[in-house]
Amino acid sequence: MAAGFLELPDATSLRRMARALRRQLERARLPGWRGEALYPSGAFSWYAQDSAISFSYSHSLVVNRNELQQRAHEGDDEARATYAELAERLGDYPQVGEPIDPDISLGGRNYTHSILNYGRIVREGLIEYERRIEAGLTRALSLGNEERADFYVSMADLMAGIRAVHSRSLEELKALRPENGSSLPAWERLLEALCRVPWQPARTFYEALVCVNFMYYLDGCDNLGRFDQDLGSLYEADLIAGQLDETEGVELVAQMWANMDANTGWNVAIGGSKSDGSSASNRLTLACLRAARGRRRPNLALRIAQDTPEEMLDAALDSIASGCGIPALYNDSLYLRAIREAHLNVTPEDLPCFAFGGCTELMIHGCSNVGSLDGGINLPWVLSATLRAHLADSPTFEAFWEHLAEDLRATVARLARQVSQAQELHAHYQPQPVRTLFVDDCLDAGIEYNAGGARYNWSVINVGGLGNVADSLAALREVIYERRELTSVALLAALESDFAGHEALRQRLGQCPRYGNDQPQADELAQRVAKTVFEELRRYAPWRGGRFLPACLMFATYAAAGEPVGATPDGRRAGEPIADSIGAVQGRDRCGPTALIRSVASIPQHLAPGTLVTNFRFARSMFAGEGREKLKDLIRTYFALGGLQMQITVVDQRVLHEAVAHPERYGDLIVRIGGYSEYWRNLSQALRQTVLERTEHET
Repeated sequence: MAAGFLELPDATSLRRMARALRRQLERARLPGWRGEALYPSGAFSWYAQDSAISFSYSHSLVVNRNELQQRAHEGDDEARATYAELAERLGDYPQVGEPIDPDISLGGRNYTHSILNYGRIVREGLIEYERRIEAGLTRALSLGNEERADFYVSMADLMAGIRAVHSRSLEELKALRPENGSSLPAWERLLEALCRVPWQPARTFYEALVCVNFMYYLDGCDNLGRFDQDLGSLYEADLIAGQLDETEGVELVAQMWANMDANTGWNVAIGGSKSDGSSASNRLTLACLRAARGRRRPNLALRIAQDTPEEMLDAALDSIASGCGIPALYNDSLYLRAIREAHLNVTPEDLPCFAFGGCTELMIHGCSNVGSLDGGINLPWVLSATLRAHLADSPTFEAFWEHLAEDLRATVARLARQVSQAQELHAHYQPQPVRTLFVDDCLDAGIEYNAGGARYNWSVINVGGLGNVADSLAALREVIYERRELTSVALLAALESDFAGHEALRQRLGQCPRYGNDQPQADELAQRVAKTVFEELRRYAPWRGGRFLPACLMFATYAAAGEPVGATPDGRRAGEPIADSIGAVQGRDRCGPTALIRSVASIPQHLAPGTLVTNFRFARSMFAGEGREKLKDLIRTYFALGGLQMQITVVDQRVLHEAVAHPERYGDLIVRIGGYSEYWRNLSQALRQTVLERTEHET
């Protein structure tokens, strides 16, 4: 990788990055084959191979400066000299996200998930991409456009690397030919498919799956997007022709899911609606749901439209009930409305093609570059600063609110400015050749992916800790300004001491109205905070184009997000986790699931199509008989009230208590965290405790 990047020192950053990838693909080690239906399989990357310098689908050229410095003092003289030279030449190479301050980086700093146009690759084959590169180069040369010509030369260089790794993969497979037995037909079938794809159009579902899998590894194992729409017609045609049965179909999809899980891969969006408004669910949608049972990944996202077949919803609940927490459920019609009202200039033809990247960041399948997450606002952190600066001299609650609103607006302005600076740096120094080649419309426009070549560009910004701030404001208003039980100076002193010697006060604060219980005194404040931040974000445009879209995607970050934040007026102690989603602070929703959904749906969620994650925890009894029907009604009601997304954890309270006490016994337990499902063994003790604290709803 490093040798390729340094091979053309005077070339453009795109040429250098394309050459780096080509050299890596020409020389990187190849995976073995153990009889799987797909190749590659398992935990594997052509890019990140224990290197001090590697390639990432988000951060492009990643330079591990500490590793370089360490290696410069190890090994023989030649090795030390080589690493010292690398440290000198690449040690200060600009890295993605550096201009963004840590306090406005909740969940990400210029991070970027994306989705290749897998459907187009399956339909046309890479041979058509080679033709488009050649045509673009010919056109650029005829016009004397050197910059555009350099772009297409870079794409041709990368394509040469792809041809090399594909040819090497075929040779590797041929060398691994089984002597006899049941593996031989599988080997022959795989080799035949891989000899055709991804260069030629796929003719069958199996060929399409082999193609998608190969390209997924080439991209670095990120997202598949609308998998059931890209491959659904081939799947159904093979079923009709008798070339495939449902059982084998589910097994093949399960192999793809296993590869995503092994690589901690991300999102797959299924279901939803078509451009004519009809249901987009198909027989592959059902196979995707059945193959997901008991799995941690992919982060399956089921778009639920008004006419989504009941069979699909039942299959989704069956998968969730298996304990894996997938799929998450999405309000199809509200997303369509939110995208329109965000003025993202998405065409009517592309509008139904929305999908998600990473946890659940909104993007358009195959043709978008979305900062996800580009940055994030820690609301309790901002509140704490406002409390210290203004509570003592705020004579009324409304006066204090105005100070907080002003600080929130200033935080948004700083974040917007720094994210744009980071995006510009990303474009100049960290191009993404693979996505430039396979995300529309970069190749046809001759514009690099990070420079704005994708058809759609916008930025998703995390907004965390809403429940803590709403509860804190409700407590302030009641205890200090309405009932005057305490002075602002006394409260500040208690917060500064982390409630040491003030436990009675902390308990009193906990008796104030709580967001998540359908209590207007708290819900109105949550609405006020959310609307202020959401609308302020939409006033700005990122450097690459589009809009800033608010989101609440706390995944595993909400514990760390609380560590630098002091005690807050909701009774939270210093350093404790903040709210794990846009819902109530874990454990504070005590009035049942209907009250919870009424509170959360009162937030103007249509203003935040980046996705507002809402965590629910239901008893297993809710997934059978009468309980299941009540659960379906609850889902439909939440969506009718204005909820965007819901995700569900199903784990018995007894099991969670044991898993917290003896985590070594429950490593493979799966729970829903923020925007995805995760193994218990991968969670910190603080995160495990917050899952235990979530309210388990039964009716």
